[in-house]
Amino acid sequence: MESSVAHTGDQDRQRKSRTSPWPRYDEAALGFRNYWYPAMMSHKLRGRPVAIQILGEKLLFVRYQGKCFALEDRCAHRGIPLSVGRCEFPGTNTITCRYHGWTFDVANGNCVAALTDGPDSPIVGKAKVKTYPADERKGLIWVFIGDGEPPPLQEDVPEELLSSDAITGIRVTLRDGNWRLAAENGLDPSHAAYLHRNAWVTLFRKFPAAKTNVAPQIAGPWVGYSQSAPIMEGNYPRLGIWPIGEWWKMPRKGSPTKTQLRLPGFLRVDPFPTAGIVHFEWYVPVDERHHRYFQFSVKWTSGLKALRFRLAYWLWWRWLAHVQFNGQDAWMVKLMDPFYSEQDGWKRERLYRPDIGLTAWRKHCQENARQVQRIAVEDEGYRADLL
Repeated sequence: MESSVAHTGDQDRQRKSRTSPWPRYDEAALGFRNYWYPAMMSHKLRGRPVAIQILGEKLLFVRYQGKCFALEDRCAHRGIPLSVGRCEFPGTNTITCRYHGWTFDVANGNCVAALTDGPDSPIVGKAKVKTYPADERKGLIWVFIGDGEPPPLQEDVPEELLSSDAITGIRVTLRDGNWRLAAENGLDPSHAAYLHRNAWVTLFRKFPAAKTNVAPQIAGPWVGYSQSAPIMEGNYPRLGIWPIGEWWKMPRKGSPTKTQLRLPGFLRVDPFPTAGIVHFEWYVPVDERHHRYFQFSVKWTSGLKALRFRLAYWLWWRWLAHVQFNGQDAWMVKLMDPFYSEQDGWKRERLYRPDIGLTAWRKHCQENARQVQRIAVEDEGYRADLL
């Protein structure tokens, strides 16, 4: 018993003294700053403002004369959420705080009136709330979380996705778990062979028992992996043959699926769920324990073929791929999150050979991420002086 306790103590001391090779990634519980992120579906923003939390920051989205604006969801006066406010001046791009009537221009964040201090209030023009660059493309509202002038949207979003002939089926959900666990699950080269082998979309597909000689593969901004021929059936010492009894399944034909992950945290899988369709997914941090999950099924076509693809997406691909198949991933991420968030999992994990793709991703983030989003973002520049 004493020997066991001593051994546990040695493990704890070793874990606490371990130096991480990617400290910036370890700090990125809220993601990476200075990137464009998808925020919401465009059709969700109509007459009423919509409040959304991204990278721990609380944002308010407002539509005025067809254009989308994003600003901090916090009155500069006493911190009341502007999302509970209203527009007191119809026909203007303003929103008024429900507490004392401070009114802000949604385009630049400037305080343009303090209703309860009268038309001559000296706070006007001196107080403001932060605004965020926003854009609308492919049925989505995109927002830049960062500082200074943002790069063009296509620098952070693949041009193939933004092209005019890209027909997209999109599903957006709020999921449990830190965004890094979701991103690593997406890139993970080995979990599909076990977790997804009985998913409905792959019910008749024969998965390998194991993937061998997995090696990281960096192509520009993308992190992927290569592998040699997989083992379709393995003889495991003292256990026997696995898998067995899958006589109805057939090996996948054609070129292997190409899976790639890119900063600030989105995946490209070609093809999925079937030939001719490319799958994208974004993992947008909400807070340390939740992320917003954007899924895209994309086909480049037009006319009648585009109509057929949209119909097929809503009739079966959406449920088979975006709900049932990727729902298995959501389950695993949810179950992993307490270990990493509450039990020091980033230091306690024990990786194995196929995880070399994940460690390559972590190293890529360590070396290339623009800026880590800190837990608390202090911005003294937006505080009003007491007059």
